[in-house]
Amino acid sequence: MSQPVSSVTVPKKNLRGTLFLFLFIVIGVSLLMVVAVIINQVKGPLAPELKKYHTAFIWAMAAISFICLFAAKRMFSKRITDAKKTLNPLNEKLNQHRSALIRFLVICEMPVLLSIILFIFTGNFVFQLYAAILLGFMLAVAPIPRRVIAELELDEQQQKELE
Repeated sequence: MSQPVSSVTVPKKNLRGTLFLFLFIVIGVSLLMVVAVIINQVKGPLAPELKKYHTAFIWAMAAISFICLFAAKRMFSKRITDAKKTLNPLNEKLNQHRSALIRFLVICEMPVLLSIILFIFTGNFVFQLYAAILLGFMLAVAPIPRRVIAELELDEQQQKELE
């Protein structure tokens, strides 16, 4: 006879799934940045006539990036604080953490994609720099066990379940 499949996820597997999701998003953005550089080197800028507006685009991207990063960090902090305060079981806290992380990544990914598009159109590497900086902020919230334990302020029993 076969064993019934349990619908309860082990916290360690829950966190591993979050890490894989995070890695897929970050690797996807990184590959897109590389493809943009290759396109730029092979074909040149797709809309060189936009180069005359590059200063305006640079300042606009700086503002958009800053606003999105500020909003993402604020939302992430609030959701993590809410997850810490709950008396929910560990898996539910991990689900709340995953939800906060996904929202953070999506908010940060929007200006990254816009920067990559502007780079493809203008060929100005400053936009790749913006994308790389935002990618760095995305990497700074990687859901590794030690960081998740600290962010959610897990007790010793919950820490053992994750390790």
